[in-house]
Amino acid sequence: MRKPARLDAAIIAATLIATQATAFQPDMSADIRPDDALRLERLDQVAGLTLRRAMAIADKADLGVLTQGLSGAPLPLGEATSVLPGDWTCRMLKMGRDLPLVVYSPFTCRITQNGDFDKLTGSQRSTGRIGVIDDDLIYLGTAYVAGDTPADYADLPEQVDPTAMPQVVPDVGMVEVTSPDTARILMPLPHLESDLNILLLSR
Repeated sequence: MRKPARLDAAIIAATLIATQATAFQPDMSADIRPDDALRLERLDQVAGLTLRRAMAIADKADLGVLTQGLSGAPLPLGEATSVLPGDWTCRMLKMGRDLPLVVYSPFTCRITQNGDFDKLTGSQRSTGRIGVIDDDLIYLGTAYVAGDTPADYADLPEQVDPTAMPQVVPDVGMVEVTSPDTARILMPLPHLESDLNILLLSR
């Protein structure tokens, strides 16, 4: 018996989502550096402290950007990976240490079908990959200065010196996709400048 067209469409959609999810490397747990795993474990603690300080003393306009960027619940994993590929406008927010809240101008980011990520503009760049660790979307990458050649995340030295030149350090973050046109990457305890970076993605 011929299956109804609606059922065929549902099967095709489910297959497409599953294919997209597997393209984002099903398991990156063996790839994450131990110190980066510890940084991710402290995300909620760090976010609570930095957000409390930002809400108390940051500029109201910047707080509006922060509030909007943190709005929206994350999509399920399969749906999230199906909409991530493409070009994005990305905006960095930094909090903590001596920065209650700094909102940078928009830049350009790109995510490929297999989860490769690049921040393409601005003086501070990042390149790496988005994959899955313990059912969460995680970004493992390398932060570097425009004009320098970054090492792959897997090739970074065991001991990182943020003061060394060229300035190349690991980037790690929790990726939350809230709609086909909005997402965020929460980066706890970066090696430079702040205690929490939030990269807001929109298109």
